[in-house]
Amino acid sequence: MTEEMFAFSRLENAFHRTKDLLWPVKWGIWLRLAVIALFVGGGISVPNTFQYQFDGSDLTVGSISGIPGISGMALATVLVGIIAILLAIGIVWMFIGTTMQFVFVDMLSTGDIHIRRYFGKRLGKGVRLFLFEVALIVAMLLAVIAFGFMLIGYARTGAATPLMFTPLMFIVLIPLILVAAILFGLALLLTTDFVVPIMIREDCGIIAGWRRLIGVITSQIWQIVVYVVTRFVLGLVAAIVQTILVIIAMVVIAIPFALIGLALLAISQGANISLLLGLLIPYLIITIPVALLIAVPFITFFRYYALLVLEGLKPEYQLLPG
Repeated sequence: MTEEMFAFSRLENAFHRTKDLLWPVKWGIWLRLAVIALFVGGGISVPNTFQYQFDGSDLTVGSISGIPGISGMALATVLVGIIAILLAIGIVWMFIGTTMQFVFVDMLSTGDIHIRRYFGKRLGKGVRLFLFEVALIVAMLLAVIAFGFMLIGYARTGAATPLMFTPLMFIVLIPLILVAAILFGLALLLTTDFVVPIMIREDCGIIAGWRRLIGVITSQIWQIVVYVVTRFVLGLVAAIVQTILVIIAMVVIAIPFALIGLALLAISQGANISLLLGLLIPYLIITIPVALLIAVPFITFFRYYALLVLEGLKPEYQLLPG
């Protein structure tokens, strides 16, 4: 008899559970899950706005971009301050997100879609998950940096000329970075999908949760492999569909703002930048929540899917009712 592959057999159940939770639409549930999507990841991508390359002529003592009275040191201080603020915001955001991972599982497993009810209860586990993710990031960066220094040391021995070393370094580093990113993503995926519910079910820490998951992996390695591949394919398809829906929503929302902008420009030719900023802010205020609402069915489906697969792998870890 062919062994049941939980990565396939649990798909329909995950779809029906998602439909039962989200349809008919209850805006309270959708809005709370949109908040979850904001922190655990709702597939929103931020365009790269840091493509400008600076050279030495950009910064001159006593002036910045033609503005007198601003020194390079002052600009550097401001930039360091901005980076520090963004880093602090990112750390807080990441910490809230790790706690929300547990809150999300609690909400789906109990059917009680409330955030505050579970957030304080899961702060401790959120701290453990946060430290684990930070350790993963640091380990990945150190591995890439260490390998880069090894290549530099190799070049200094004279075994490679400088002209040969630079392209060689990038040729070797790019696959290394890709492998590190894949391993990092795989560790995060298994942690989020399986270790988090195990920590809730067993009331244990991140290391103990991983030990239990490793036991499951070693006994059912092919189930895990099929799940990871299926999860990757489904995630890719979902990302494409979600991106298309978000773009359509952005275009539709932009239409009235574009008409208003054209009308205002026709009336007054001055203050074009301030006019655009005045329209951009309310546009983003509307667009971001809409994008998060679009993400709600996707994140809900994938979390149900992971919980159902884990239940199939080890029935003792059943968290969903029924």
